[in-house]
Amino acid sequence: MDPQGEPATVILASTTDLASQTLSAALVEGQGFASTGVKLLGNMVYQRGSYLLARFEGMIVTPPSLDEYFNPQAYIFLSRHSAGSRIASLTAHTTGNFGDEAKFGGSGRELGKADPGLLKNYLLALWGHREEVSGYEITMEATHHGPTSLQKPVLFVELGSSEEQWRDAKAANVVAEALMESLSQKRVWDKTALGFGGTHYSEKFTSLLLEEDIAMSFVAPKYALEQIDDRMMGQMLQKTTSPVRYAVLDWKGLGPHKEKIVGLVRQFGLEEVRV
Repeated sequence: MDPQGEPATVILASTTDLASQTLSAALVEGQGFASTGVKLLGNMVYQRGSYLLARFEGMIVTPPSLDEYFNPQAYIFLSRHSAGSRIASLTAHTTGNFGDEAKFGGSGRELGKADPGLLKNYLLALWGHREEVSGYEITMEATHHGPTSLQKPVLFVELGSSEEQWRDAKAANVVAEALMESLSQKRVWDKTALGFGGTHYSEKFTSLLLEEDIAMSFVAPKYALEQIDDRMMGQMLQKTTSPVRYAVLDWKGLGPHKEKIVGLVRQFGLEEVRV
């Protein structure tokens, strides 16, 4: 590994996650990641400039204590996306558990750190390649699962939602290219928002990211709004790397929690954006 300075970004893959293997292979074979000759966590580490690609065994949502090995600007996890619908999907999202339950990594009532620019820039780059993956839906997911305790921002980049897609090298190559484009461009956004309401795969929030001059960090869908209180709101703001001044509200998707969420948004001085 290059001894000069810290890595800008550490990209993580699981050796036991099929989509993760497909995506990491796309980075090595098509994006100039070369072996460093150094093994970490039992696996070879690859490098392209200031970007590292490391692999570990086990579930992608429960990584080892990465902060003991790295001090990057951000962690990006390459993961499979699973859904009963089996719809071909390319997704991305921030991490965290709004409720006490933490079935898939992390701790209950804890959010990972979020860099809104990472999410927006990746989805924009991927959208620019949409004709190359015309059979896939491109969407942002609501915040969910672990890890939640890492000291640097986390972004999940996913390929799914069934084994056919997890093995799709062509789609993985597009994801890899879009990811590296987004990281190298490092576009900065002045407007940052939290999202509330709607479904887990919010078409409204995805469209907002792709079409408007605003980035988003944490998204609490309708099913999680019961868990949102002043402490969780504070955590959403504190764990976003850029100042949050807006709250995007899926107005029809707030359900019985509309009054509470609007009250919290106003309590924390955020400007409402209704979609």
